[in-house]
Amino acid sequence: MTAVRKFKTPVSHLRVIKGGKSNPKNNIVENTWTFIHAALWNNNEFSYKEKTQFENLIADHYNTFKNPEKVFEEIIERVCLAKRYVNRKRGRYIAKPIDWLNIHYYAGLTGTEGWYQEVSLQRITVPDYNYGITLLAKAITKYLQEPTIKTIVTHRKKLIGEKQFDLLQIFNNSIINFQINN
Repeated sequence: MTAVRKFKTPVSHLRVIKGGKSNPKNNIVENTWTFIHAALWNNNEFSYKEKTQFENLIADHYNTFKNPEKVFEEIIERVCLAKRYVNRKRGRYIAKPIDWLNIHYYAGLTGTEGWYQEVSLQRITVPDYNYGITLLAKAITKYLQEPTIKTIVTHRKKLIGEKQFDLLQIFNNSIINFQINN
C-alpha cells in the first residue's frame, strides 16, 4: 500500500485595495458622462483624453449646485428632452460633445435648462406631464445604487408599461455602458 501525500495549497490572505479615497463628485461626473454618451453618442468611440475633457465640462454643470444627486436626475431628464427634440423633426442634430457639454454653449446642455423649467412648471398643474423622463431618471439612479438584475427588470417593465420605448432604448444602452465602464 502506498501512501499518497496531500499538499495543502497555500492561500494568500492579501487583498487588492485601491489607493486613495474616491471622490463622490468624480463618480457622479463619470456616471453622467456614461449616461450622456449612451443616450446621445452611443455609436461613437472617444479617446481617454476626449472623455476626460467631456467629464471636465460636465463637472462645470455641478459646480454651482449643492445637491449633485438632484442635478444628476435633472441632467438625465434634460438629455432626454434634447434627444426627443432632435428625433421629432428631420434635420435636427446634437452638436459634438466638446461643444454640447460646454456650459457656455447656448444650444447644448445649458440650453436644455429652459426646457426643463417649462416641464417643471407644467407639472404643477399636470403632475404626470412627461412622466417617462422622470421614470428613466429614477431608474438610472436606482440602478447605480443597486446594480442588480432585479432593478433592471423592474424598471424595464415600468418603462414598457408606460409605453416609453424610446426611453427604454436609452435605459438599455445606459445599463450596458455602466456595466462595461465599471
